[in-house]
Amino acid sequence: MRNIIITNINGRDVRIADAPPDQMALSWLRAEGFISVKEGCGEGDCGACTVVLGVPRKGGFEWREVASCLLFLPMLDGRALLTVEGLKGKDGAPHPVQRAMSEGFGTQCGFCSPGITMSLYAMGRRGATDEDGIFDGLAGNLCRCTGYRPILDIAHGLPALDAESWEADLAARLDAATALPLSYSAGGRSYYAPTSLNDAVVYRAAHPQAWLVAGGTDLGLAITKRHQHPETVLSLARVNELTTITEEDGGVTIGAAVPYAKILCALRRRHPEFARLLRRIGASQVRNQGTFGGNLGTASPIGDSLPGLIALDASLLIASSRGQRRIAAEDLVTGYRTTQLAPDEVLVSVHIPDLADGQVFRAYKVAKRRDQDISTVSAAYSLRIEDGRISAMRAAYGGVADRPLRARHLENALLAQPWTTATLALAQKDLARDIAPRDDFRGSADYRRKVAANLIARLWHETTEPTEIPVSLDSL
Repeated sequence: MRNIIITNINGRDVRIADAPPDQMALSWLRAEGFISVKEGCGEGDCGACTVVLGVPRKGGFEWREVASCLLFLPMLDGRALLTVEGLKGKDGAPHPVQRAMSEGFGTQCGFCSPGITMSLYAMGRRGATDEDGIFDGLAGNLCRCTGYRPILDIAHGLPALDAESWEADLAARLDAATALPLSYSAGGRSYYAPTSLNDAVVYRAAHPQAWLVAGGTDLGLAITKRHQHPETVLSLARVNELTTITEEDGGVTIGAAVPYAKILCALRRRHPEFARLLRRIGASQVRNQGTFGGNLGTASPIGDSLPGLIALDASLLIASSRGQRRIAAEDLVTGYRTTQLAPDEVLVSVHIPDLADGQVFRAYKVAKRRDQDISTVSAAYSLRIEDGRISAMRAAYGGVADRPLRARHLENALLAQPWTTATLALAQKDLARDIAPRDDFRGSADYRRKVAANLIARLWHETTEPTEIPVSLDSL
């Protein structure tokens, strides 16, 4: 075990031994003099605090732009961190991205420029400079001076950025230095980051009150916005069994601590419609941190992933020191912010079956903005249509009750029925028996009822009149 955080920041080895384990990386960096990292929203929405985190991989690093305002300081352990101060060109000259931002008039007032520069750097390292990659990469960066046009022009002209000569050696050194699990304590609080599932469940049994953290994009807000401070944190971000994706004939199994950015790579091949929905979870900074485990564990009634998992008949593997069990995704959440997980259990993985021949899947999210907004209503459907009738149907909704739920009355109204407008109208009435929306600042209960009914109508149009719908509204 180690009680010291080992990291490398802008090429300099750093050891941290006395900072609170629930401190965010943003506040620590600014206190240490890295003042280019700005604090804007403090919620992972504006991009002012964007830094690039290097995760060691064989032969070098995988570089991810992340929101340092939601990054627990111990999450820097075993990682390399780059801020805009650490970007350098040859012979110490400005980095090509920095030069492009300056010469292309992308800096404007300068408050958001460091974060935008780091996002552009990460895009260049991934080679993601096509139209989709640019909009994905910059959606999480708010330019307060409305200077997006020159910034987009800069992104379009950004070259692919090659790995630096020092990266392979640094990645190997960090891996070797952090081979032992981190058990960090300071100021009366502790943070444990095991590397095996067995160690995680043993610790969980001994500390059932510990916060379970993977990416921290939700629980980080409990600290920064609600000023809660956990005595104990159990990090699952480096547990081997929770950080892998296994693709097999018949389905894909995704570790509960795999970031959304990696989930998207697998789902784009096997479930492109689901991937299209998950692409709207936060921005790239959040998707590089957030996970299925965190989204499911918080049991939010407007969590984006669960309706899709329910409609796809996904299953969840749960573990404790007593053993393992598997449950259906639809059975996980039992009420508002509650699940059937016992205090000593952790979510290990999510198994998503492939679509059967003839099976159709659609997932929709209705929010006030296209990008980076919480759902008002979400819905997911899987169905099979044979000879004009629905032979199989699963439907799930979020934002219409105290938890995401399966719409069984709607399903029963459609099964074995002709897929016609008359059946659709009857099914919309049955849907009202499944849902119990409430008024809040995102939408009234009446609005949510109408949206929920309209989404099943949208499904009908997309599956019966696909050639008559030239574009999808959410792509405008």
